[in-house]
Amino acid sequence: MIPVTFDGVMAKIHPARGDHTSGLGVVIVPPHGVEALAATKSLRLLADALAAKGHACLRLDLPGTGDSLGTDADADRIEAWTRSIVSAAQVLSTHTGVTGTVVLGLRLGALLAARAAPDIDNLAGLVLLDPITRGRTYARELTVTARAVAEGARLDPDATSTPAGVLIGGLLTSTATLEALRGLDIAKLPEPAAPVLVLHRKGAQDAAPLATAWPASPVIREEASGLDGIALSPTMAVTPRAAFDRAVAWIDGLSKRGTVPAVAPAPAMLTGPDFVEEAATFGPDRRLFGVICQPTASEATGPILLILNAGRNSHVGWARTGVTIARRLAAQGIASFRMDLGGVGDGAERPGTADTIDAVLYNPALTPEVEAAVDLLDAGGYRSIAVMGACSGAHLALQAAAADARIGGVVLVNIQRFVWRRGETVEQAIASSYAVASSYVSKLWDRRAWTKVLTGERPLLPLALELTKRLAARARGFIPSPETRAARALMDKLHRQDVPVEIVFSEDDAGLEELARHFGSRGRWLTRMPRVRLNYIANTDHDLTPEAARDALFVHTLAAAGTWKTSPAGQVRPAEQRHGFCLALRQPQ
Repeated sequence: MIPVTFDGVMAKIHPARGDHTSGLGVVIVPPHGVEALAATKSLRLLADALAAKGHACLRLDLPGTGDSLGTDADADRIEAWTRSIVSAAQVLSTHTGVTGTVVLGLRLGALLAARAAPDIDNLAGLVLLDPITRGRTYARELTVTARAVAEGARLDPDATSTPAGVLIGGLLTSTATLEALRGLDIAKLPEPAAPVLVLHRKGAQDAAPLATAWPASPVIREEASGLDGIALSPTMAVTPRAAFDRAVAWIDGLSKRGTVPAVAPAPAMLTGPDFVEEAATFGPDRRLFGVICQPTASEATGPILLILNAGRNSHVGWARTGVTIARRLAAQGIASFRMDLGGVGDGAERPGTADTIDAVLYNPALTPEVEAAVDLLDAGGYRSIAVMGACSGAHLALQAAAADARIGGVVLVNIQRFVWRRGETVEQAIASSYAVASSYVSKLWDRRAWTKVLTGERPLLPLALELTKRLAARARGFIPSPETRAARALMDKLHRQDVPVEIVFSEDDAGLEELARHFGSRGRWLTRMPRVRLNYIANTDHDLTPEAARDALFVHTLAAAGTWKTSPAGQVRPAEQRHGFCLALRQPQ
């Protein structure tokens, strides 16, 4: 996988592998919003499968999304997205030598792919996966989905509709974009001059007109299973392998093309008003992925912040937090490196690893991958490195900081496990954190909640069980368990190494139970450590979806940066040396 950039867009090329190339390139267009985040890994696997068959691929982040420049609030999103797909086809041809292009889109990406197809030179095919066929219907769906996502996170669903547009999982679909969407109907678009494959969910009636909408083009329309597995949760998303296998087989059956000489891509760099970014693969077999974000200021003297994955969210982050916090820090003169671990987002799986949630979350095999990132940054001239993680990433950040003396600061956001509980699976941990605790933890001492129990409006058992757990956790503060001793040993080690630790919790987060389990209510055992700070963010969920909560996290992170250890060996590196440092470390792809 080779990162590339064009017109402010971040993309990844998957060169054709093996002894042959088909001469066909595939541009893969992602879905919209939270669905794009959830689909990142699956679309990477699809690109790998196509590349293994000899078809070069390009995956892109649409303008204003992912790692690309801009925001969803920018003007003319539909036009900008469509133009970027047309440009992506040319970029793919330039850098791989393919002479025929297949455009493949998922959900809204399918509608955009169909809209761009007539403007693509040498179009060889069009693949529509679970396509959005009518923009008006999709605009209504977005409004309903936004409320459902908010309610699921125990946030105010009314806050999802704003004068600026609709907020789904903290991502904006602007009023102007919604209006432009309402005018789109895939069946009324110009007919593509190429074969078409439509794979849709069972019973998707809106896909039926596509069989006759383009009479001059061969259109195959089929039901496919598993397409609903890529939903709104990156952590629980399931790759629709049967549907992908069918798409790969169909593309493999298209007429092969010749190739022309290819041009090697330049380093994948993007420049904003306050930052310069470069994407690179690194680590074992160059299977890990990261984006360094550096200030445009002429000098930077502080540490660099390594940002780890939260759950199976890619490095982009929920509500694009990874990208926005990196760029905001750069404006304050602080560099960062947001990475994807193996099996998450753009990070390729460890060889021989099953595609399970237990393989990629809370797994000890991930610690060497963090070490590989620290090695990269150290080799790039940064001698003082801080690490930040949320949820499972916070657990990993803590373990890495305790194991590597080069890490001089830690930011832990809504940590759920300081140490892993023996015999527990990740699914069990998720269930225990969310099914009971997040529903009841804030109500334990609420008189109204107990009134509802006594009047029969609320079941007693879950509330009583949660109260029992809380009291037991307090009791364990007097008789530490082996897990508690291990958690305290970790914090003691960082204390002895004088490493500052910033711990941030949502006010009602389930992780507060873990904090109480090992360190007493509100972490009182930690108050003896002057380099540990506990902070709480009100009116938010576990993922810090509201913009105000993400602003608060930035403030806490910026404050923490002023406490991170700076090594005496650290260098003041001029911009011309810092920018593009990954280039100096590149190895043959």
